[in-house]
Amino acid sequence: MDAGPLVIGLDIAASRPCVAVAVRCGRTLEVVEWREADEREPGDRGRLLDWVAGLRPAVIGIDAPQRPKRALPGGAAHSRTCDAELLHRRISVYQVPTRAQAEAKARRYAWMYAGWAYFKELGRVGYEPPAPGALPGELGQAPAVLEVYPHAGFVTLLGGTPPPKSTRAGLRLRVLTLRRLGLQWDDYYDHDSLDALMAAFTAWRFVQGRATPLGDGRDGSIWLPVTAHELRSTYAPLSIPAARAALAGLGVR
Repeated sequence: MDAGPLVIGLDIAASRPCVAVAVRCGRTLEVVEWREADEREPGDRGRLLDWVAGLRPAVIGIDAPQRPKRALPGGAAHSRTCDAELLHRRISVYQVPTRAQAEAKARRYAWMYAGWAYFKELGRVGYEPPAPGALPGELGQAPAVLEVYPHAGFVTLLGGTPPPKSTRAGLRLRVLTLRRLGLQWDDYYDHDSLDALMAAFTAWRFVQGRATPLGDGRDGSIWLPVTAHELRSTYAPLSIPAARAALAGLGVR
């Protein structure tokens, strides 16, 4: 196994288990371990956090908002800056509530509550969102925890929106994309595991200095696994033939 840095991708859920994957990054991107944690099971989150602490990853990518959005005076409606930037590029995204909005519809936002808890607990053990302009691994910089968005990761890497992952073609395309990017794991996959893998890949791109944040930092930033130069102004839906062509041109550089 390559003795490169280790990163973790974490897909957050509330009505089903959260899925975490540890990836060793070197000449290959090799999955070394999987873990699940069910928010409905007392102590499961703590056990997953203990597993993370034992591995001491360089970066953790979490598929969830890092905190509620700010409440504006008078209750004015707004999107987080990072979400607005995604929508401007025609990338769909969940809208993040204020804390008051989340409390009023706690069941609807249960998975976001779980994500907020993970960010908070990881912050307590030294993992922090990177400061603007900070270099990965910079002297004195805390280990990084990133808000990532796997759907946007697949879109920006392929140059367009692939078929939905709820379809057989969309699911298969995501598997092939991750394989093409160099990720190695066993044959098992589902929606959550693929999102966890893309979260880990985005964390690896951050280590390489090849990830880009969207947002102004006040409500949090979303990290994408492409450089600012590679980021496009808009993304159109991809037909299956177009998605296959995009996949053929994709590779590890």
